[in-house]
Amino acid sequence: MQSYPSKQAQRETQRKIYLERDLMKYIFPQPKLVAAAAMLTLSQMAAAQTATLPSTDAGSVNANPAEAPVPSLRSPSDASFLDRTFGDNNPSSAAGQLSLTPGYELGGIGRRTGPAESNILTAPAQGLPLRFDNGVFVYPSAVVGFGRNSNVLGTNTNQVSSSLVSLQPGVVAELKNRGDRYTLAYRGNYTRYASSGDDNFNHHDIGLAGDNYLDSRSRVGWSAGYINRTDPRGSTDRAISTEPDRWNSQSARGIYIYGTPGAAGRVEVEGGLTRKRYENNRTTTIASDLDQVGVSGRFFYRVMPRTSLVFELRQTRNDYILDTSSNDNVDTRVLTGVTWDATAKTSGSVKAGYLYKKYSATGHQNASGFTFEGSARWSPLTYSTVDVLASRSAADSTGLGAFITNTAATSQWNHRWSSQMTSRVSLGTVKSEFAGAGRVDNTNNLGAGLFYDVGRSLRGGVELTRVDRSSNQSIYDFKRNTVFLSVEGSL
Repeated sequence: MQSYPSKQAQRETQRKIYLERDLMKYIFPQPKLVAAAAMLTLSQMAAAQTATLPSTDAGSVNANPAEAPVPSLRSPSDASFLDRTFGDNNPSSAAGQLSLTPGYELGGIGRRTGPAESNILTAPAQGLPLRFDNGVFVYPSAVVGFGRNSNVLGTNTNQVSSSLVSLQPGVVAELKNRGDRYTLAYRGNYTRYASSGDDNFNHHDIGLAGDNYLDSRSRVGWSAGYINRTDPRGSTDRAISTEPDRWNSQSARGIYIYGTPGAAGRVEVEGGLTRKRYENNRTTTIASDLDQVGVSGRFFYRVMPRTSLVFELRQTRNDYILDTSSNDNVDTRVLTGVTWDATAKTSGSVKAGYLYKKYSATGHQNASGFTFEGSARWSPLTYSTVDVLASRSAADSTGLGAFITNTAATSQWNHRWSSQMTSRVSLGTVKSEFAGAGRVDNTNNLGAGLFYDVGRSLRGGVELTRVDRSSNQSIYDFKRNTVFLSVEGSL
């Protein structure tokens, strides 16, 4: 007697047929997905061999609200946004001065940003990698651009306008081993001015970092880096020389984190060393050579599934190498605040407290008072985000006044208009008060960019920026307009 398959078996066979049909309809009209899927499979195979612990960054989403991770206040995404807006991570520069520096001189303009990663101190990667037999993945990228700067020196008189070309290569080498991650990263910036050759520069950033997960509660991040950059002429209060002030910096940093993502409490202990030395124009730059040692501790206490209170103590010792320098100081800050990732649309952190910057030189005015730092991201749509940053802090003088108090606020709106076109609009303001000098500057920044993705690995764009500084001492007033056309490529 002939047997027939059961109804359950028939339904299972029919379901497989439908799945195969839908898969064929999805892939063949889009042949580019075949190659992308092949490369993605290699990445997934490697990831399967090196499974990582749950994410603890601000961009992660946990399916169990009770175990939702609380973002650290030292989120890498916050730092990168601040760097793009105000400049580099120069430990002795003030935000008010960095705001004078065009973005293409610091870290790349128009670079696309990838999804948030659960990195502690290792470098993020973008694009698809080159994979080697030893397990190393290499992510190369580059930006090449052409633009114009209407006021290269940032001066009120004798302004110099120039066109420019810029090449900004980058590469991240990544190795994963049993959940740990290691990166070696390089980013360069080679920019040439047609009408102001003295302001040409080569910037080099090299960093080695590791994220190590010791057990389910303990993890460590560490990094060591070398930076070779310049202070563009007019960006400090030192006398303007015939060429930009070149400097190099070596740094080391480490952070220990104790506490699982879902725990009621979490502790972070962090320390770092920085050595900064200027290479030229020694008559005016010798007083800016600096050794810096910083330590901080943070305690997070969860009050709701995705919200924590934070308490932080931070101290930084700034030792200037020149024996006659009066800028040696110890910067101490006591902060408390809240960090949250309450919904899919909002996340952020706010800290406020007391700052005391005590100078060792007799008679040098100390800095003290209220300080705050905050960041928030609003995502009204899946393809649209608004980032807001605000801070008030004291920075060491670069030639005028006892110290500089900077109060800054900035916002940036990123929107994807289609699968290929995105835009970015930014607005910022910095108020800089020079203690003991009677000088107050207000610097406003406005930027807008439009970018178009050509396939998965190529992006073209145009970005315009305007800087307008007004001061109660009119010799420091100036305006600058820049336009930059760029093409970025990655694998």
